[in-house]
Amino acid sequence: MADPSVVNETFIQLLVVVVFVLIYSTFIYYFAGSKRKAIEQRKKRFYKALVEGLKNNSIESIDDVINVYKGISGLSSENLTYRYHLSKYLRQFMYEIISKNKLLIESELDDETIIKWKVKISKFIEKNEEFSPYADIPAAERNVLSDISVFIEKKDTESIKRKIGELAGMIQARQDDMNKIRNINNWTIPLSVIGLVLTVIFGILAITT
Repeated sequence: MADPSVVNETFIQLLVVVVFVLIYSTFIYYFAGSKRKAIEQRKKRFYKALVEGLKNNSIESIDDVINVYKGISGLSSENLTYRYHLSKYLRQFMYEIISKNKLLIESELDDETIIKWKVKISKFIEKNEEFSPYADIPAAERNVLSDISVFIEKKDTESIKRKIGELAGMIQARQDDMNKIRNINNWTIPLSVIGLVLTVIFGILAITT
């Protein structure tokens, strides 16, 4: 027979591990769900503001759109990393109005209005990407791409080739980093599961022997 104190200690350890895994899983699920819900609510508020602004002509320029987006997203005037997401939201908004999705666009739109708004949204997207085409790219790569744009205007072929080489090196370095992170993540979850399974098995063996 196993020592009762050892059995109790093993059982407590097993219980602690199971409770920890349950709490951790619940936290991750809740956090991911809350974040996803907040993003969806923010997007709906942005769409509603766009609809009202386009209807009463209070949104006429990309600056108006940016101010609305920043206000809803809580971004400061110094934050310059929003442009990719803004263009993404505008493209999704265009799709929603064209498909007349009443779940997101709570307003009746006739075909003439849809066409007029589609032209406006297209211009907003064009202006947004024209101001800062590399806004959401990491700083190092953004600087290289900006240099390449300048060298293209100057038709400086040698400098363009040199900068493309630099950019290729940066991309390769980031890819190596991503592969390392991916390999770590691939092993973390299986090892955690194996550890939990072994704990359960040894706990059962300790109780039954």
